[in-house]
Amino acid sequence: MDIAKTLLKVLVIAFVYLGIGPLLGYFLRGRDLARRLTLGFMAWWLVRPPSDFTLMLDSIEKYRGHTKGFEFNFLEAIALGLALAALWEKRRDFRFFPPGLWAWLLLVGVGLLSVAGAMNPTYALMPAFKFVKMGIIFVGVFAAVHDERDMLAVMRGFALALILQLGVCLWKRYVLGGFRVTGWFEHQNPMAMWSYMIALPILALALSKTASRRDVSLFFAAFGAAGLVVVLTVSRASLAAFAAGTLLVMAGSFVQAITVRRVALALCGTLCGGLILLKAADTFMARVGGDSSPKNDLRFALNQQAAAMHRDHPWLGIGWNNYGLANSRPQGLKYSQVLEHWEENRGRRIYPEKYMANPLTESLYWLLLAENGTLGCAAFLLFVAVTLWHGLRSTVFFWKSSLGLLLYGLTVALAISYFHGQVERVLTQTKNLTTMVMLCALLARADWWRRQARREGS
Repeated sequence: MDIAKTLLKVLVIAFVYLGIGPLLGYFLRGRDLARRLTLGFMAWWLVRPPSDFTLMLDSIEKYRGHTKGFEFNFLEAIALGLALAALWEKRRDFRFFPPGLWAWLLLVGVGLLSVAGAMNPTYALMPAFKFVKMGIIFVGVFAAVHDERDMLAVMRGFALALILQLGVCLWKRYVLGGFRVTGWFEHQNPMAMWSYMIALPILALALSKTASRRDVSLFFAAFGAAGLVVVLTVSRASLAAFAAGTLLVMAGSFVQAITVRRVALALCGTLCGGLILLKAADTFMARVGGDSSPKNDLRFALNQQAAAMHRDHPWLGIGWNNYGLANSRPQGLKYSQVLEHWEENRGRRIYPEKYMANPLTESLYWLLLAENGTLGCAAFLLFVAVTLWHGLRSTVFFWKSSLGLLLYGLTVALAISYFHGQVERVLTQTKNLTTMVMLCALLARADWWRRQARREGS
């Protein structure tokens, strides 16, 4: 039965990647409207449950790692079609290696160095497989964005996704009676982070002087939907990130120019946000009132575990995606005892059978240091620096154009998401990771335009 199921999965994967992807690319050649609709569909489809666009081989569902098999993301097949369309059109701006992709592949290469010392090398190959294929998303989106209208198509797709996600959250909260709703995500924290990540560039577009009334209405409604989603998740860190990002984008728009629309949207947003927070104040205060001291904060103990792993394996780590083995009994007894001692200090009795599948650290950076070592974490920080550099340079160059605020919003969104990674590891999850790569590809294309404009002007 398992063999038949695996064979069926392989056939579906082959049909999607080797059939639908190239056929889509052939169809999209020279069809601008179809290409933009496809870009918007990619962005919109990310709001759907992960099972709608992913398929896993060699799945290990009981494992508490951040990757549970060899994952195939069908959005990669769409990106492959977009890339092939540009290649077959013989576009001069097509590149197999867009700006910044080298840093992403370097991150994967450094991560693969940890395979040799991993408790389970196969587990380490799983995220490498996933991250390499994210390069297809990068190339496909970069290739499909020919001008500003293509960027708008992506953001319109995201805007519709946010509005749909709010509908799902409201249904689960007020019809089904849920509390910290998850929408179509695995957990509320990834949903909150995904929401504000795309809400900030959408807000920038709503504030743009060149945006049509229809787009302003769509984008502002989507931004409001994102705010409601973040509030419904009762995520304190995401709410703070959303608020900080909103203030930065609003401030940037006023630096560019003070207009009646921007002042009106700022006042309306402030009023609506204040009313929403007033209604949700009791819920947030209940969470804030909890004891977050190291003695009672599980995140502190998990970070201590990660620090112990990094001390023992400083350069290459204990193996990509092997944290769930190294921090739990029986293989990870040494590091499980870090958590067990923390529990003992809280007056808890230790039952070994309860420490067979311990949780992972919530911090993306401690996870990188533990699994991929100093080199792996440095490679990720290099990618962060490259993408933000693309954003800063292109924002400055296009600041006075219609693209300026959008690029600024994209840069702010990525910067806050990277910073948020200190307390959330959600960039390891498929939806958030795919979204991040798409936004990085948009900034890479903008930086490409900047370089071309420089060359033509010289």
